[in-house]
Amino acid sequence: MIIDDVMTDKITLHGLGFVQVQLQGDQRLHVWHPELPRRSCLEHSAIHDHRFSFVSRVLVGEQINHRYEPVRHADGEFVLYLHEGKRQAGGGRPWTPDGRADMAHQGTDLIYAGGEYLTYAYDYHRTEPGGDGRVATIMRKDAEFPEGAHSTCRYGIQPDTDFDRYQWPAARLWEVVREVLLA
Repeated sequence: MIIDDVMTDKITLHGLGFVQVQLQGDQRLHVWHPELPRRSCLEHSAIHDHRFSFVSRVLVGEQINHRYEPVRHADGEFVLYLHEGKRQAGGGRPWTPDGRADMAHQGTDLIYAGGEYLTYAYDYHRTEPGGDGRVATIMRKDAEFPEGAHSTCRYGIQPDTDFDRYQWPAARLWEVVREVLLA
């Protein structure tokens, strides 16, 4: 299936706990702040992949990136959810169950301001802000593919499929961006 729409809103929340700002040249500004809303199941559903490769440069703060390798089997600890199709009212894509897997931890990287990290398309990872929880990164997309990305959620936990990317007005999101970038 080909992803048929693109997030075109200039600034929105992301369920993984950051503000996402669309920039030119296949770039995005991501800004974490401890007071931002997150998916209700975040502690069980933060591991995910992307349908594109990217390089992310940390501008402010410290970013922690955990890398995983899925080991698919019927009794896996995590359910894999495929994200394809049109965006829903809250800005997210459908969560379609796509098997189960254990997620084997492959390593953790701590990236300080000025550093960067590379993630290949369909490689699983989870990121979290270090330090005081205020982090800003510039992400640049590289190779992009048509098949949808996946999120994981621990088996037995209901994923937060209704997270609303628009629950805060743009003006409030821009205040968070300014606070983190000017700190």
